[in-house]
Amino acid sequence: MAGRKTKYSQEVIALLRSEVENVVNRRIVSPADFDFLSAAILRAVKQPISPTTLKRIWGYVKDVGSSYNPERFTLCVLSVFIGYRDIEDFIENYNAEDITAQSGNYFGETVKANEISDHAFVELRWPPDRLCILSRKCGNEFDVVRSINAKLHSGDVVEFTSLTQNAPAYFSKVLCRGSDIPHTYVAGTRTGITYRILDDDNQ
Repeated sequence: MAGRKTKYSQEVIALLRSEVENVVNRRIVSPADFDFLSAAILRAVKQPISPTTLKRIWGYVKDVGSSYNPERFTLCVLSVFIGYRDIEDFIENYNAEDITAQSGNYFGETVKANEISDHAFVELRWPPDRLCILSRKCGNEFDVVRSINAKLHSGDVVEFTSLTQNAPAYFSKVLCRGSDIPHTYVAGTRTGITYRILDDDNQ
């Protein structure tokens, strides 16, 4: 009897995508980006992942739905590409280092997106020197109004349900300026972020 396929959480897959983009220092958002990444992986680890498979993992194509569960082999290749032994090593490293060791205050104060005033701004900071300022748009959506040394850019739109001090910030939807193709993003994967609610006077 064939073994049951392991189901990996969407958060783990989002974190893996973010780490891959960090390694190549490039946002993966267009067909040319997926071709580039496929070739880079083949050169680096001598294992192929097709641009089509990468598009599914990044949510660029919707033929398999938003809960697409990649094969373990594919996630292992991506993990090796960013310096881990396999996907389990990536998950173990993230759980051990990023949650337990990196910060004793991981479970810090949490704010929900719907608790933030429509007239407030949210300042996000994370190492080494990244800064984003968001402005409430509607619902859980926020406009990026300022960005320094981050993959998010002014004019992007992000969506999140909550922020926790010293924890990674998981954006369930990111719309890059001028694009209607959503993707996900994790800020502060290894170190967590700090947030501050600003008003018009100290923005």
